[in-house]
Amino acid sequence: MHLFVSDSPGPEMRRLPLAQPSSRSSAGCQIPALACLLLTLFMGEAAGEHEVLPEVNVSSTRVKEPLVEKESLKWTTRPSSDAADFLRQKPEFSSAKIGGTAGTIFLRGLGGPRLGIVMNDSLEEAGANHGTDPATSYIQPDAHDHITVVKGPNSVLYGSSMGGLVIFNETPKKFDKPGMHTRVIGGMGSFGRRDFTADATVGNPLVQLRGVVTFTRGDNYRDGSGREFFSFFKRNSNKLIATFTPTSDITAEISAEQGDAQVAFPAFSLMGDGVEFKRQILGSRFTVANISEKFRKVEFQLFDRNLDHHMDNFTLRPVTVDILSPDPPGPLITNTNRRTLMQLFRGRSARAVATFDVNEATEAIIGYEHKDEKFAGNNQTVGTLCIITACNTNTVLAPFYDLHTVNNSIFSEVTHLVNPTTTLKLGLRRDYFHTQAGELRTFLGAPLDTSNSQRNDTTNVAFIRIEKEFLPAAVAFLSLANGERPASNLERASFAGFDLRKEKNREANMGLSLNRPTWQGSVTVFGSRIDDFILISQGTRSENVDVHRIGAELDFAKQLTPFWRLVGSLAWVRAENLTGHGNGSVPLAQTPPLDSRFGVTYQHGTISATFGGRAVSRQDRIDPGFGNSLGIDNPDPTPGFATASMAMSWKPVKQAQLSLGIDNIFNLTYYEHLSRRIGDVPPGFVNLGRLNEPGRAFWFRAVLNM
Repeated sequence: MHLFVSDSPGPEMRRLPLAQPSSRSSAGCQIPALACLLLTLFMGEAAGEHEVLPEVNVSSTRVKEPLVEKESLKWTTRPSSDAADFLRQKPEFSSAKIGGTAGTIFLRGLGGPRLGIVMNDSLEEAGANHGTDPATSYIQPDAHDHITVVKGPNSVLYGSSMGGLVIFNETPKKFDKPGMHTRVIGGMGSFGRRDFTADATVGNPLVQLRGVVTFTRGDNYRDGSGREFFSFFKRNSNKLIATFTPTSDITAEISAEQGDAQVAFPAFSLMGDGVEFKRQILGSRFTVANISEKFRKVEFQLFDRNLDHHMDNFTLRPVTVDILSPDPPGPLITNTNRRTLMQLFRGRSARAVATFDVNEATEAIIGYEHKDEKFAGNNQTVGTLCIITACNTNTVLAPFYDLHTVNNSIFSEVTHLVNPTTTLKLGLRRDYFHTQAGELRTFLGAPLDTSNSQRNDTTNVAFIRIEKEFLPAAVAFLSLANGERPASNLERASFAGFDLRKEKNREANMGLSLNRPTWQGSVTVFGSRIDDFILISQGTRSENVDVHRIGAELDFAKQLTPFWRLVGSLAWVRAENLTGHGNGSVPLAQTPPLDSRFGVTYQHGTISATFGGRAVSRQDRIDPGFGNSLGIDNPDPTPGFATASMAMSWKPVKQAQLSLGIDNIFNLTYYEHLSRRIGDVPPGFVNLGRLNEPGRAFWFRAVLNM
């Protein structure tokens, strides 16, 4: 939830985070949803990430762009292990947990390949076939300057958007004379959490050099009942950016990034854990601005990405030895299987974008993008069979999947100011995909008949949105959009989905926001029809079905006194699988339940404190055994829960901020509806069938900006 504040009267404004909930926590809440909402008024959840201002003046200012939320990451108060951990604290977002980190994020119930993750104007890709390394797992928010969230298919700039976009970008540092900018962030917390980011730029008006180093780690965590979950992780990355600015209108940039990680996954059995997530990116960008009166800017980008991802079931966990009982009884037989999954991704992309000021009221963006991406995976099994003392070892290396996709895109987005109170925005994108398959097999090694096949897909994304300021303090908008996407590499390779039809999402959004001197509120409702939605059955097969979705989002902020404010939000999605399973429609699997968040914040000068809460309703609209490429519904409904947390922050000087907090204050035991089901776990760990959230957790964080 966000409060729109202005330093001075007028249409220009900044969007400041108003309520930023802390880590999810709670116990089963079997009470009705309304009671849960009332409960949160007293319990609250951290409303915590906000920029400290000398005084916050709630004023009547216009929301610049509906369905688009922008936020600075300069002074975020709470730690995050990756981008998914950061986003899951926000309304309308939820996450499918697979361990202590690397969860898959969902916006309005759509995630994975349906939600584009963009970093520095380039769409990120995951390399793993079962979503163990979602694109968000490679992004540390502290290493970026700002984030933009686009809800639904309401932008055409970054790919075939279905459910929306999450964009992380960096702002180049400007130097009028030789100087240096530095940001250092450090933190620690329960369950062995340690976080560190150093971001330094040195330069002069001609040359700038920026280096970014990040490190984060965590131990196995315990839930509210004290049960330990096999979930430790460590991740690091390093990035270097050299920028040349021969004139104020010309910028040339080259960048290099590398990273690695190790993650224990309680959600996987056969695949085991991520023992290596090597990532390398080389990039370049060239920009020329102010070319003419109408030709504002042209930009060219090149990227080369390489991911080398290894998983196995023996490096981070003890190898299980199966003792076989012969029939009839005979010699003692033991069997050990060590499995290794090796996955590679190589992606090259080129992008050219031109921005025009057609006239004083119209801006136009025109672009072209080319991508060449290769995905490959191999399974290696080393089996040792021992009869009494005689042992025999066999090694089997089998191709798992081999896919090569080439994509060419053209797109355009136009913004037109119809009059001082009415804005019209529209966009159109067309993508051409050619996919060539090598050998494709199931995870168990059975060959698929779509091996060595090829196919072509064409997708069209378009939207039109109009917003109207009909009163000085009220803005209404209406958006109509069409989003399309072909099956992802994950769906084609892992779920026998090479021949799947493309998804087509027809979506309408409408909303109203009101700004008063002491309060602000907004409501958005949406409806969507997705034809040929890709549904996964039992985690092994895929099919196209038709889906209907409706939802609503409410935000509210009330300035109670000059120092106290109350905030709240509510997000609700209802989705139906219209095709069903031969006997009528059924609920669409893996749809998040009603989610509400409330908080009360005290802010005076450089000190702020938040006491807040979150309440989530029971989800009994399930379809057991079905879901998406990242998880399936369990046989039983998910109980509701309500949680509480606290956070405080202090800016002792202008350049520094200290913050601390407590998540899951009452140490409750609970799990999210989208949590993945646990497979085999290492000896000594409890197999509960679900991944519970951490119990009570303390954290501390320091930010230094100079």
